[in-house]
Amino acid sequence: MMTGYQLKEAFYRNLHLPMFLLILLCSCNKSDDEPIPEPISTESKLQAIIDEKVGDDKLVGVSVSIRIDGEEKWKLVGGLSRLNEPITDNMLFGIASITKTMVAAAILKLEEEDKLDLDDTIGDWLDLNSPNVAEGISIRQLLKHFSGLRNYFAGENLWPTLEGDLNNPISPVDLVNFIGEPIFEPGERYEYSNSNYLILGLIIEAVSGQSVGLNFRNSLWAPFQINNIYFGDDEILPAPIAAAWRDRNGDGTLSDISGEYGPAYHSVFWTAADVFSTASDLSLWAHHLYEGDVLTPLNKFKMKSFTVIDDPIFTGYGLGIRRFQIAGRTLIGHTGGMRGYGSYMVYDPLKKITIVVLNNQSRSEDGPILRHQLVQELLLELLKL
Repeated sequence: MMTGYQLKEAFYRNLHLPMFLLILLCSCNKSDDEPIPEPISTESKLQAIIDEKVGDDKLVGVSVSIRIDGEEKWKLVGGLSRLNEPITDNMLFGIASITKTMVAAAILKLEEEDKLDLDDTIGDWLDLNSPNVAEGISIRQLLKHFSGLRNYFAGENLWPTLEGDLNNPISPVDLVNFIGEPIFEPGERYEYSNSNYLILGLIIEAVSGQSVGLNFRNSLWAPFQINNIYFGDDEILPAPIAAAWRDRNGDGTLSDISGEYGPAYHSVFWTAADVFSTASDLSLWAHHLYEGDVLTPLNKFKMKSFTVIDDPIFTGYGLGIRRFQIAGRTLIGHTGGMRGYGSYMVYDPLKKITIVVLNNQSRSEDGPILRHQLVQELLLELLKL
């Protein structure tokens, strides 16, 4: 005979089993009634990152292209071109100094054709008659920013001259006259200067017998079906073009300066910065440049002969190519900034990820930081794949 305690224990033990089964049955019925949430797609996660970076006091608008192993996986946009006009993925943006990757590639292709040597000097190809441009500076030194040439963008009266007549282009040879006294002797060290790529543009024309725009089109873009990309000084830019915004006087207010983009602007930026492209075509350019057949394997290797730079992000410069440290990864590519536009083009050689971010604003206090953060956050999300 069981004691009172044993009876009670048996009662509760037998009670627990049907109660457990009842709870389990209810749980099953409840899960049948409530659908399991769909997993958030990678595209949605990437779009959310972009959306967080655009808006009031952030980025005006962005166009993003992401490729993996050459295949474009995502075309994403955010923000505005102008009021009531959202950014679309077929809009052209100024890519600014990413233009230098094309200048460097054009020079290296001319070398592949035995039309020049990287150790040729300015004096071998040009007669500039400028007291501030040493004829003995080599093409290699220009490509690597080792010339000591002062940046012509800082030239006295350059911008007042441009703004005095926006319809009057300034010739590249005349732009040379805005180069000030040298900063150091050629070959002494690295210092980034747009003057190097201005002069390289003149050398491209002298050696090839073509305008820069025609040379780019014939040798760099058309062979690889890169079609929605233009050299603004040589070619008419077709619509749609993302409106350009700029803080004119440093008060934090952006103004639409699209109406200023006439012949004068395009002439001043020239081979330092005057290519316009969609994000998709620029990412296609990056793929063909770094992984494709734009250059021979030897010249791709030369392009990556980096000078070490003491900077936590921009750690090296090669022949028209930057080396970056972003999100713990070593990347290659270039960045750009010009009146009304900012840009990033980065490539991860190990993961074969290409990210292009084009933005339609300049001189905004947080613009460069937000562009960098956007690239970093996109990359971190992609590395989870």
